Order: sequence, then structure tokens, then C-alpha cells
Amino acid sequence: MKEKIVLVTGFAPFEGFAVNSSWQGVEGLPGQIGGFRLQKLLLPVSFRGAWPAVEKAIRELRPEIVICTGLAAKRECLSVERAAINVNDARIADNDGFQPIDRVIDYSAPNAYFTGLPMRRIIDRIAAGGISASLSDSAGTYVCNDVMFRLMHLIANEMPEIMGGFIHVPATPEMLMNSAMLQAGAGRVAGLALPEIIRGLQVAIETCVELIETGQWHGVRRLIKNYDPHWPEEFVAICDRLAAGLGPLALRIDHIGSTSVPGLAAKDIIDVQITVRALDEELLAAMTAIGFTRSEIAVADHVPPGQTADPEQWRKWFFKPPTGHRPTNVHVRVAGRANQRYPLLFRDFLRAHPDYACAYGRLKERLAGNLANARMYPEVKDPAVDLIYFAAEKWATETSWRA
Repeated sequence: MKEKIVLVTGFAPFEGFAVNSSWQGVEGLPGQIGGFRLQKLLLPVSFRGAWPAVEKAIRELRPEIVICTGLAAKRECLSVERAAINVNDARIADNDGFQPIDRVIDYSAPNAYFTGLPMRRIIDRIAAGGISASLSDSAGTYVCNDVMFRLMHLIANEMPEIMGGFIHVPATPEMLMNSAMLQAGAGRVAGLALPEIIRGLQVAIETCVELIETGQWHGVRRLIKNYDPHWPEEFVAICDRLAAGLGPLALRIDHIGSTSVPGLAAKDIIDVQITVRALDEELLAAMTAIGFTRSEIAVADHVPPGQTADPEQWRKWFFKPPTGHRPTNVHVRVAGRANQRYPLLFRDFLRAHPDYACAYGRLKERLAGNLANARMYPEVKDPAVDLIYFAAEKWATETSWRA
């Protein structure tokens, strides 16, 4: 059997520091976590040297997980980076004396890549241990960002099975004592003790390892599977829990999405629509009380061409289930609005037209197999869904369809 490996990297000292807490943190990690061996790699603070060292190690070791770390001396906690951008714009020269200004990293690549790490789960686990952790929306424009961007580009285009991303760590109090940064008047920061940095990084790796060992990680490409006849039963169990917790707040609870259409290939995620009178605090409190977490990212639906552009018609709340529960997407929409009607009509049309469902399933399988970046999947799929929806609207008129 192939050895399971976590490649974890840290940087050499720079900008007047005698040591770098990112490498100190990596060095302090154990050699084994779960069934995974940790391979540690020290990187030069060099635009030309850091990424080649990471890429060489990845191609030789073929790790399941790659976590790169770097120093953010002005931060007070561990920061899991959400995204890396396609630009190098160095405030200071690197250790080779090289200082790129406003330079595109790769003209063939998109403007940005998102992390492949389970960022919120990592942050919650670290914070639960009493260590400061946060989500960061900027990996900067220095060598750290360069490494993260190139890592995610490699994963997206060649190695979608790898879980990868970047974590910034603060300086230690010892590093900050009498540092040039503080002498320059940048403002006093407390830093984070090295044992806490080490423990935080270990928790991050443990979280990633757990997802792989429990089969919850499937790579960055969308995984489309054949229709599972157990999906309707699983929806019923989810529905019962939601109905019990929401009571009269839920006007109706529907199984929607591809898993609701017999014979249709789909992601193994149950989509549920809750129809409500209003998106209000009472509803939020009830969903929170039964363990569901609202996402602030998914706040509105795709608007098909020709449909009303009134934002209230497409507004929604989106919830994820408690950790460890069956993968579920819960969409909460207001009765009578366009986005509440859309998934019900789409579902019923596909149920009544197996030929459309079959063609749609084949499209999804091909998209999932050929799109290197899973985040592009809905952008390519949505126009095809619109084409089916136009046919569904005609069918609804002809049959006097009602939800």
C-alpha cells in the first residue's frame, strides 16, 4: 500500500528576524498523525526558489495533504487563508534581493484560487482548544501568496485528489522582543507562544486527516455518482428532524435537486427546500437550535435569463447540517417567490421526462470529469439548467402544473 503523507512546509527567517515561527511550528510537529506520515520541508524566502522546492516534493512524494505555512508577524492568531490571488507585489525584496512589483504570477491561470482546506472546521477545532484562530481573506502578495497560488493551480489542473492550502502563523513573543518591526513603530503586538502555534498546526492537520480517513474528502473535482435509491429515505429522515424543530414556521419541506429525481446521477448531497412566510430572527433561532448553521455566502439564487431581476425574488437563506451529519444543503425560501417555485418545477419536469433527466445526468458527469476546478462547475452547469427550465415552463403551462 502507498504510504499516506502530509507535506507541511515553513519558511526560513527574513526581514531581520533571526528565526521564523512558521518553520519552528512545523519542526515541532510530530512525525505521524493518524495513519499519515508528516514530511517537513523548509522553504527559502524566495520567489524563484520556494515554489520549485514545493513542487519537487509534491511530485516525488505524491502526498494526500499539503499545508504550507508562513509568518504574518503583525497578526495575533493563526490565520487559515481563504484565497490566493494571481499577482506578486512585494513590499520588500525577498532573501535573494528580488522584488517583483504588480507582476502576474501565471497568465494562463484565473485571477484567484480558493483553499482546499476545510477552513471553518479547522478554525473551530483550533479555537475549541483555546488557541486563537481566524479566517483570513488575504494571503498577501509576497512569497506566501505566490506559493499558495501555485499550489492551488497545480491541484486544480493536475492533482485534484490533493487537499491543499495555506496557514499563516504569528510571530512568537521572543521574535517580537526588540524586533525591527516594533522599533519602526508599527504598533505593539503580543504574538503567540510557540507551543500554541505547534498545537494549532497539529489540530489543523488532524482535522484534514480525519476528513480523508472517514471518507468525507473526495478531492476538488465534483464527484457525481449514479442514482441511489436510498436518497428518498434519507430525505425523509432529514425532513422529520426539520419539521419537528420548526413546527409551523415551515409551510412545507421538499426534496429538491438531482437526488430527488429517480434515476438521475448526482452529488451525494441531499438538497432540501424549506418554504417559509419570512426570513426572520424566529426562523434563524429555530434552525440554530436544531444544530444547523447559516452560511453568509449563499444568500441569493442564480437568475435565469428573462426572469425578474428583483433581488427579493431570488433571496434565500442557506444552512449546513451539524458536523458529522449526513451531507445536506438546506435552502430556505419565501413562499410565492420565483426562487421558491423554480426548484419544484424543475424537479417535477425531470420526474415527468426521464429523457431530459438522462441527458442532464450525462452533462453533469462530463463536467465533473473535465473541469479542473470544481468551483467552475455551477457556472458552466447553470446555463444548461436554464435551457431545461425554459422547456419546463412550457410544460407547466400546457399541463396547468402546480407545485
